[in-house]
Amino acid sequence: MATMGIAQQKFVRAQATDSNKETATNKAKVAAWKNYLGSLQGAKLDNILANEKAFLDDLGSIVVDVSVVDEKCTSGFSGTCTVSIKAAINESMIDSRLRQTSQASGGGKATAQDDIAFLVMARVADSQTSFDTKVTKRAESTVGTSGSSASADASASNRTSSAEASADAVSVTQTSKTVTGGSQETKRDRIKYVAWANIDDLQNRVGETLTNNRISTVPWEELVSNCGVSDNDPFSKMYAESETGQLPANVRNDTFKKIKECQLTKFILASIEVDGYRNDPNTGLWLASGNMNITAYDLTGRFARSIGSANRTFSGRAEKLNDAGRAALANAAKVAADVVVNQLNLK
Repeated sequence: MATMGIAQQKFVRAQATDSNKETATNKAKVAAWKNYLGSLQGAKLDNILANEKAFLDDLGSIVVDVSVVDEKCTSGFSGTCTVSIKAAINESMIDSRLRQTSQASGGGKATAQDDIAFLVMARVADSQTSFDTKVTKRAESTVGTSGSSASADASASNRTSSAEASADAVSVTQTSKTVTGGSQETKRDRIKYVAWANIDDLQNRVGETLTNNRISTVPWEELVSNCGVSDNDPFSKMYAESETGQLPANVRNDTFKKIKECQLTKFILASIEVDGYRNDPNTGLWLASGNMNITAYDLTGRFARSIGSANRTFSGRAEKLNDAGRAALANAAKVAADVVVNQLNLK
């Protein structure tokens, strides 16, 4: 069985002009970096800008997989070269550099003394229901009729035994008018999800990465034993059945309350879903893709307060469909952990 993980990357395009192709390409890399920064906001952008020189000095490890998609060069004394590129931004490297910078400066709010509670929920697409377009038509018709009634007159004579009858001709004229119209409605395809069976593996993967980054976490089984929260399996089942992708409010609030009563001040909730599979024609492998939402909560106040959230996409490849889903979720767990580390260190 062959599997292949995909690094956390974002693709960008850029263009630059200079006197020769090499210099123009280097300028295009810088432009790609600037374009990437334009897609960011919040604490992560602030921290990158505060240390931008360090990133620019090592741009070769940040702007990767560079390919020239177009070039236009003119010769002569005043010749120029315009280069258009497509490149990937190595976000995993950026996140790693930001963590190193934060730890070296002693900054960040997540210290070895902090205890973090975190919960990972995961669901995978099981089937998809597609709906035909519903068409409603309206019709209106009017009909008019005119004519005369028939009459008959008969007389009989015993002598002649003759009869005579007459009738008016009957005529019918019909006119009609029809008005049509209507509307159509298309329902969005509905995906049915099932809970990922091996949720403990994802929970442990995230916990391991947090521990490696000096973030102290409380294993979920400890919270079950000592704080009275539910086991982690039911959360994924409720997540799989939810049309909104959210836990029921009463379940979420009850969990916040119990974790707070255990004197924990921060809670991380990661919801991960694999929502599509397709065969990659270039490799022949199955490609599973999905997205995740990660939210950090502060539990010190009267009510839980969101202190940061992020959304990420992920994917994984393998020879078998189920293995592709497993690889995708493993990648998702790594990405989720990196996001959590950044949210805690950069606040």
